[in-house]
Amino acid sequence: MVFQSYALYPHMTVRQNLSFGLENIGMPKAEIEKRIQEASTLLQIDELLNRRPTQLSGGQRQRVAIGRSIVREPKIFLFDEPLSNLDAELRVVMRFEINALHERLGNTMIYVTHDQIEAMTMADKIVVLRKGNIEQVGAPLELYNHPNNKFVAGFIGSPRMNFLKGRITRVGGGELTFGSPKLGNITLAVPQLPVKESQEVSLGIRPEDLEVVDGDGWRFTVSIAEQHGRDTYLHGRLEDGTEVLLHKPGQFETQRGDVLVVRPRQGAWHLFDTDEQAIR
Repeated sequence: MVFQSYALYPHMTVRQNLSFGLENIGMPKAEIEKRIQEASTLLQIDELLNRRPTQLSGGQRQRVAIGRSIVREPKIFLFDEPLSNLDAELRVVMRFEINALHERLGNTMIYVTHDQIEAMTMADKIVVLRKGNIEQVGAPLELYNHPNNKFVAGFIGSPRMNFLKGRITRVGGGELTFGSPKLGNITLAVPQLPVKESQEVSLGIRPEDLEVVDGDGWRFTVSIAEQHGRDTYLHGRLEDGTEVLLHKPGQFETQRGDVLVVRPRQGAWHLFDTDEQAIR
């Protein structure tokens, strides 16, 4: 098991931290040394074996904590939020290293995290838990594209999905009309869905699926424009006061107070009923 806090013995060297558990089960010294050398080479901590944890960086400590598990040659690894104490740049590096380690070892790894970016980039299969209940199980893109409910839709994806409350005002001809008193109505092309007129729903739209258009749509007032260089994120409000986030690739020039017209990209939206279950 690899802990969030590393849980290394501060008075021991790296070598002693790696060997301690094996010595306690009476493993021969030659086998212990063999396993330490294999693990330290794999994790690139050969030169750190005689140092103590206080002499290591956060990333180095995490490698030692992983090495302590590797030397025991477990069938299953359990990672309990192992990267939460690291800075953002180092988390990216360690995500790559743990993925590479998984490829080399081939062992089953159970990884506990509150960071959905870690879940999306590291998992073959994600189990989304809420209050001890399993909300959905599936591959990362399956959960992203087909969330079972509003909780999963809001949790998987960064930035999170926008949600608008309203009702279905018309259904027919391969279309449905979603609207609210302050937002007005917007017609969306849709395959057959089990919805009916006057049904209250929530419309979910990811920030990258909210388009700026010249035609019909919702009036969106910009509050903050975040320029990330290759991406622009616009925070703002619709006319009913709903706060939404819009993502534009590239450098999109706008400023606080500008009013844009937006609408969901064709087919890139989700409907949820009043019980927050996905309507499909």
